[in-house]
Amino acid sequence: MPAALIVEDEPLLRAELTDQLRVLWPELEIAGHAENGIDAVARIDALQPDIVFLDIRMPGLDGLEVARHIPESCQVVFVTAFADHALAAFDAGACDYLVKPVTTARLLQAIRRLKSRAAASPPPAVWEKLFEREQPPVYLKWIKASSGNTVRLVMVSEVLYFASSEKYTRVVTEHGDALIRLPLKTLLEQLDPQQFAQIHRSTIVNLQAIDRIERDDAGARGGAGLTVVLKGRAERLAVSEAFTRQFRQM
Repeated sequence: MPAALIVEDEPLLRAELTDQLRVLWPELEIAGHAENGIDAVARIDALQPDIVFLDIRMPGLDGLEVARHIPESCQVVFVTAFADHALAAFDAGACDYLVKPVTTARLLQAIRRLKSRAAASPPPAVWEKLFEREQPPVYLKWIKASSGNTVRLVMVSEVLYFASSEKYTRVVTEHGDALIRLPLKTLLEQLDPQQFAQIHRSTIVNLQAIDRIERDDAGARGGAGLTVVLKGRAERLAVSEAFTRQFRQM
């Protein structure tokens, strides 16, 4: 029995689509609901649905951003009030694109398409390579981090800096610290280089959080001697000599 997740920020529309699917596709299990993009990513990870009915304009992450976190084995149907996102939706791998209000006939057509794709054999790898297109890199938008006994989602754009600490990496935001197990080197590969830079073997900093770069006495003696001062923060982050070049012009 296939399982589906419905992602819709309007409660009435979410309930209406749920009812329509239960009538038109009784074999489909409605595994859960999500009402915003961040919740959707977490629910997809937890439930591993076969199908996601996904709104586009939502708080947090929009539907196109959520789609980048959905496994290829999961079919995506975008459901939105705006037809101008159709091309972007299919570029994101959508199986279908429904415009609200969704009619019974149009939803039945989408259901038939979903069933057909699920029954079809995957194309040979050689054909996949012939038709694959070069996609822009996708960087981390959020991370799961531990704070005490709590696991929370942290938007990467809110992180001031990452600092490695033994087996963990410390995630520092304006709202407090949390921990992740991802090594700093692996983390750096998943961060947008236009926003984050490594300044020390144990530190990655958000460039937008930097107030100024200072040269200390060590710099006057010929060493690296650079220190990063963050906006509204007391910490002073040392820049090791191996990473000074990118800050020389700042």
